Amino acid sequence: MKNIYSSVRLCIGLCACLLVAPLVVAEPDNSTTLNEFDAYLDKTAAQLGDSPFAAVVSHNGEIIYERYYDGQGVLERSVDRRSTWQVFSITKSFVSALVLSLCQDEVIGLDDPVGKYLPAFRGRGVTIRHLLSHTSGAAFAGSKTPESLPPSFAHIDIVTEPGSEFRYSNLGMLILERTLEAATGQDLAVLLQERILDPLGLTSTGYVYAGSASDRVLPLTKGQFHYPLNGTRAGAGLYTTARDLNAFGRFWLNPEPIFSRELREEAWTFHGMRESDLGRYGLMWWLFEADGGYVMSGREFKINAVIPETGAVITVIRYPQARPAKEYRFKEDKRAMVLFGKRFR
Repeated sequence: MKNIYSSVRLCIGLCACLLVAPLVVAEPDNSTTLNEFDAYLDKTAAQLGDSPFAAVVSHNGEIIYERYYDGQGVLERSVDRRSTWQVFSITKSFVSALVLSLCQDEVIGLDDPVGKYLPAFRGRGVTIRHLLSHTSGAAFAGSKTPESLPPSFAHIDIVTEPGSEFRYSNLGMLILERTLEAATGQDLAVLLQERILDPLGLTSTGYVYAGSASDRVLPLTKGQFHYPLNGTRAGAGLYTTARDLNAFGRFWLNPEPIFSRELREEAWTFHGMRESDLGRYGLMWWLFEADGGYVMSGREFKINAVIPETGAVITVIRYPQARPAKEYRFKEDKRAMVLFGKRFR
């Protein structure tokens, strides 16, 4: 027998702050977890400057919780299930799925040298796997930091042995975008649409360019939008709804027929560690293997956690309106989502 768990807040006057889906269904033994998760959302929203957010939880393919909070109207647009959010580096996990689909169809291989597709990289030892794991060693000429986007590939140095050192790299994403386009002869956005978004029915997900935003697209803060540019789309730029993002997480639990579980395990296998927070990284995924979960995450504290053991997916998209409080830690926030998901039965 299922009972009804609902999270309801009242909108009062000009300070109306919350719009919540009226119905959340859960098994009785999950109610405590959902109550605690609800309180956790309140706490972290306060730590992030009364941050607007959208949250969706699914369990075994069924949505059991939804909540939408508009941060007392700071974005001047209502936040609901149709709201479209930019998810920044969560884009990487969508592109990871794209790459694995191309590997499944033997269009490319994870260990293909980038030089096979981009002549400027011939003989330089960089593979597609290195790009996906931020271990390519690529940097703008003369720089030990790999963040710059150069005017041409002639300005790129390989400053560490490919595969030897993790460096979170926007430059690597530029190289990846160009590699996939050279390997297929198609634009990255078209590839993603045809191979991932359309087959999964993610009709509210895609790149939104300047001048094409609808009234469902939320600004980061009042009047501020961040649009993708050609060359940066493998690393950031997708917009999506909380429901679509949760559905994308559910897809990874059963990725066939787009790609095999064996290929999925490649994405969920340790490839490098970020020294600043000891974050473990696979192929465009953050790994919490010891806790039983895998996380795609993006700037401004956006999280999509997949927990295979329990079939749970927890999606939280935020737009913070202030610097985080001292007690807030993004890595611990990601781990908390995994631990919540692991409790579902």
